[in-house]
Amino acid sequence: MTHKIKAIEPKENLILHATFFDGTIKKYNIREMFSFYPLAQALNDINLFRQVQVDAGGYGVSWNADLDLDAETIWEDGITIGKENVDPVYELAAKLSEARENKGITQKQLAEKTGIYQGDISRIERGLANPSLSTLKRLANGMDMKLNISFMAR
Repeated sequence: MTHKIKAIEPKENLILHATFFDGTIKKYNIREMFSFYPLAQALNDINLFRQVQVDAGGYGVSWNADLDLDAETIWEDGITIGKENVDPVYELAAKLSEARENKGITQKQLAEKTGIYQGDISRIERGLANPSLSTLKRLANGMDMKLNISFMAR
């Protein structure tokens, strides 16, 4: 499963706080990279370290063309420090992406099965679109899945 980063925040002592689309917040110490990725030692420069940004699609973070870190490393090696309430748009984004990846199909393949543009599927999976119920049904059918919508007490 691919875990995607929604937001990244540099903290003191070369610590990153990564918020994932599912609301999980992980703490990651950049120093852990130094042994297997010597270029990462450039991040000792605090000004460079603070320039961290989430990559397009949330698959990782980067500082410049030479320095990056994938979301899976932060997920697997980071320490969970909290969970925030997730906007339903982002929860939908994470669930759709997870379901599609679990089925082993690409966005392009799902687009071909559903007639929904791949770019639109990408926007939904990044939390940048508000799909109609009809679109969600088509996506579920394209993955041979059932759409389930629920309301829960706060």
